[in-house]
Amino acid sequence: TDSGESYDLVVVGGGIVGCATAREMLERHPQLKIAIVEKENDLAKHQTGHNSGVIHAGIYYKPGSMK
Repeated sequence: TDSGESYDLVVVGGGIVGCATAREMLERHPQLKIAIVEKENDLAKHQTGHNSGVIHAGIYYKPGSMK
């Protein structure tokens, strides 16, 4: 619904990338009014919330596998 609010930037998606994008923009431009639009009732409900919590650089993939 139309809340009547206005924003300088709207980020679509409240996963790790959307939240990181909004945070980085606020770090660089603290004067911006930013909204994050998420279809769920909370942030990180899909892939971000279901990953195994492990970050790796793809060292298990064969060179040239494009993964």
